[in-house]
Amino acid sequence: MSVLTPSLPPKPPGAWLSPLLARRLATFIFLALVLIGWQVYSAYMPPVLIPSPARVFNRFIELWSDQRYIAYAITSLIHVLVGVAISFTLGVTIALVGHYFAIFDLAIYGRLTPFLNSFSGIGWAFLALIWFGVNESAVIFATAVALLPFAIINAGAGLRELNREIIEMGMSFSRSSWRQIFLIILPMMFPYLFATIRLCFGIGWQVVLVAELLCGSSGLGTLINIARQRFWTDMVFAVAALILIVVYVTDRIIFDTIQRRLRRRYELS
Repeated sequence: MSVLTPSLPPKPPGAWLSPLLARRLATFIFLALVLIGWQVYSAYMPPVLIPSPARVFNRFIELWSDQRYIAYAITSLIHVLVGVAISFTLGVTIALVGHYFAIFDLAIYGRLTPFLNSFSGIGWAFLALIWFGVNESAVIFATAVALLPFAIINAGAGLRELNREIIEMGMSFSRSSWRQIFLIILPMMFPYLFATIRLCFGIGWQVVLVAELLCGSSGLGTLINIARQRFWTDMVFAVAALILIVVYVTDRIIFDTIQRRLRRRYELS
């Protein structure tokens, strides 16, 4: 009497690869196909419309070798950092006002935040151009106001998720509202505040680019405006690649590292 052995399910294709290696291989193949298609398409189009990857790469190298272009990039970075800092500070302050004074809750989350969230960044850029003119203040104002609703919403979500028992325990040790905010509430909100900074930094580059394009006297947006006037399409591609690399590297190296440490810290606590 023969014993029937159950048949094993067929091995899925690509199972010999680890998940990480499979993702990296898929990413490499996708990028290779994009570059090949780009190169082939650019061979049949004038450079003013679709520059070749080699032309864009040479222009990208020029961005890092010319001090004028480096100054443009540093100016844009400063605009992003200042805009994020202002929106973050105002957003957390407004959320704390709604937390401690419930009478303002409807005004903040039912009126102010929806209004700010529905008004586009390009709209704020046009208003900043009218109110402040072509200068750095207009760029920073447009960036900060466009990022403000994200800061308010995330900070408000963090305040609603606070551990009430820990807050009550803190009140038994001190009645000072400032001590409660800086020693209890803000540390408990840190994951939400960090997520707010991470989100605003990525979106901030988009807003800053538009604001500089319309009302900036310096920055990468201004450089794109100059490239548009002179038909430097390869420069536009190079600036876009530069911003993409800066945001990706910052998110993966800095923010991801901090996020992993935060996850371990708050899982253990």
